[in-house]
Amino acid sequence: MAITQLTLNQTTLLGATTGTIACLLTPVTGRPLLLPNVTVAEVVSATDLQPPPEGAPDWHRGFVVWREMQVPVVAFETLNGEGMPRECERIAILSGISAQRDLPYYGLVVQGMPSSAKVKIAQLEDLEGAPTGPMEFLKVRYQGELAAIPDLDAIEAKLLA
Repeated sequence: MAITQLTLNQTTLLGATTGTIACLLTPVTGRPLLLPNVTVAEVVSATDLQPPPEGAPDWHRGFVVWREMQVPVVAFETLNGEGMPRECERIAILSGISAQRDLPYYGLVVQGMPSSAKVKIAQLEDLEGAPTGPMEFLKVRYQGELAAIPDLDAIEAKLLA
């Protein structure tokens, strides 16, 4: 018997059809990202951000020490082809989902504190045909506001490449 393994994004969308998903509206430049709570371990200050290694791509913003681990930090906007974020105020520490052994955690630059949201699929307006960047799974309108569901698998693949 074959077992189908769903990605986190597919699991989240599937769960939303049958119930409510606890999410965080995470502010990045241009729009918030809609992240399932289970992926966000903590939001920390960016004051201790260490520089990236010499020759690192622009989207690699450096490292932060979190729970005695050196965690790589990325700028979603730059990864998504939108330029550099205006500031690095906070870092959302995300749990790795694709290759947890190789990337247990990574940081995402955010502008402000994320806010909690209990999301049902019926509350999301799928902006079908809306252009998505290479790191976006889907663009949606949630409570009248444009938001993006990031492709966490693609972000992690970029970090591990």
